[in-house]
Amino acid sequence: MISRDVAQRIPKVSLHCHLLGSVPAATAVELTARNGVRIPGNPGADSVYDSAAYEDLGEFLSVYDLIGAALHDRDDYRRITYESLTTFGADHNVWYREIFVSPQPSPLPYPTALAGILDGIRDARTDTGIESRIIIAINRQHTVAEALSLVEQVIEHRVDEVLGIGLDYEEVLGPPAPFAPVYALAQKAGLSRTAHSESGPPAQIEVLLDELHCTRIDHGYHVVTDERVTQRCVEEQVPFTCTPVSSDIGRYSGSGDGSHRRIRQMVDAGLRVCIDSDDPPMFGTDPSNDYYAVGNALGYDVAQMVTFTANAIDACWLDSSDKDALRARLASWTDHGMEMNR
Repeated sequence: MISRDVAQRIPKVSLHCHLLGSVPAATAVELTARNGVRIPGNPGADSVYDSAAYEDLGEFLSVYDLIGAALHDRDDYRRITYESLTTFGADHNVWYREIFVSPQPSPLPYPTALAGILDGIRDARTDTGIESRIIIAINRQHTVAEALSLVEQVIEHRVDEVLGIGLDYEEVLGPPAPFAPVYALAQKAGLSRTAHSESGPPAQIEVLLDELHCTRIDHGYHVVTDERVTQRCVEEQVPFTCTPVSSDIGRYSGSGDGSHRRIRQMVDAGLRVCIDSDDPPMFGTDPSNDYYAVGNALGYDVAQMVTFTANAIDACWLDSSDKDALRARLASWTDHGMEMNR
């Protein structure tokens, strides 16, 4: 069992955190009010995020999209990127993050939004030392044509910080197979690929691997309901980026009771599991709390929690020299800091 303080001190590598889902409540209220975007009920900072309502994913996404619609200039993006990487990043000993960016809800052109995000990345690095990169997220509820257009823009305005693409929003409203041409274009351009797969069925995991050529899977808890697919993912060392708190609220990784039973099954099966916080303030969590929640629910010690971080280093899209630097840093922390952090 680990304490909250220890959970905060454990080094973290973040591969499943959304920019729009990382806007602090006070910032969300300020931006929506200033830029003329009305959230139903006119909530204040103490009530703008209601995680109890998010068992309905659509309820969550409606608020998520309204926050995106309130991003009206480059500095708005700089600000929320900086806050994501500090308040919900470096403050919890996140060393490195690949952050999901959903540009679609904002009225800003993609290049302007990207410039603001890069400003925030640089400012956060200067102030805290956190390193970060970008995953451009495709809204699967929109058309394939729109997704192709977005990836074309990503390629046209390519910067080193943009490492790859993802696929998110409601899985039942946007099955992955139709997006294969989009992913082929991204692969041809040298972009890495991942996709959300929350609700299944397990066969969708194979679509992501074989048709979208993903190198990791976001969520993917249902994989353990199919022995053959599970074994394939073990053999191929497919990484899964799990988000205990948000997924438990949404009843994907357990029964809504904090058991996180699917994550236990994944770990016990030998799958490469990483732990992250998804949309931290929107689900009343943070990177430390997700480590604390899953560690205590499943009886994991510090060594197992460090293994989750090591898995994330292996799964990230940095080049081999940058990964080696993170591995060496983690090994040093393990050698010199783990005992005092138990």
